[in-house]
Amino acid sequence: MKTLVPGGTGWVGRAVCAALAGVGHEVVAVARNRPAAPLPDGVRLRTADASSGDLAELLAQERPDAVVNAAGGYWTGDPAAMRSSFGEVTARLLETLGDVRLVQLGTLLEYAPPEPGELLTESSPTRPDTEYGRIKLADSEAVLSSAADAVVLRLPNVCGPGAPEASLPGRVAAHLRAGADVLELGALRTERDYVDARDVAAAVVAAVRGDATGVVNLGTGTAVPVRSLVEGLIRAAGRPVELRERAASDGPVPGGLVSAADPTRARAVLGWAATIPLERSLRDHWAAVQGG
Repeated sequence: MKTLVPGGTGWVGRAVCAALAGVGHEVVAVARNRPAAPLPDGVRLRTADASSGDLAELLAQERPDAVVNAAGGYWTGDPAAMRSSFGEVTARLLETLGDVRLVQLGTLLEYAPPEPGELLTESSPTRPDTEYGRIKLADSEAVLSSAADAVVLRLPNVCGPGAPEASLPGRVAAHLRAGADVLELGALRTERDYVDARDVAAAVVAAVRGDATGVVNLGTGTAVPVRSLVEGLIRAAGRPVELRERAASDGPVPGGLVSAADPTRARAVLGWAATIPLERSLRDHWAAVQGG
């Protein structure tokens, strides 16, 4: 199969491209600009701007069997920038895609914040409390109502080698690499479901090669205290670091205090389950930061 991956030069997108190439797909990563780092082996790059006709022209030229929309994986805090980085890509894809298989990467933040102890399922209410979640939900709804053959994978918090500094693991690893003896962070009072980017990529491969449609949540079913994730990276670094937390505010926490996804449907329709334990994911992340 030939698979196009808009957002294929990003962190999760690279993992997706590598996994698809690893099972024999012809993979074309699509980005607005050329990346600084080389792409995984077996992956071609095409540049295209969704705000112009570039993306439609590229689809017509490449004639893919499947598209994985991994564009815009992180929130920026700027709604206009987020709509530009992934909303425009989704809209342009839906204008020109036809009957091509589409795997859309969404987020658990498309749901209303769950109550503690409540696992997010595909039937949980979609009432996001962040602008990022609202934009991603609009994209997911457009895909499900317009694409003939589509599945939306709603991702939990993602970790693992290559995590960017925009993420908490990436930010912590950068401080540790800089040799900081004191690590000061905001209040670490939330609990989140963490899945390694390589496990996410395995789910994408299963979705591309399968026939599941609708929404599928990815997750482990377990909410991990965010503080324990930070402590795991400190252990991986192998030296004593003082962890300081700033006082928590009284306001609501985006996504709720505790959030985890029920992976039942992912097992049933994709044959997928997360296989990389969090501790290993953090060790591999640190090794990658160190160049190992």
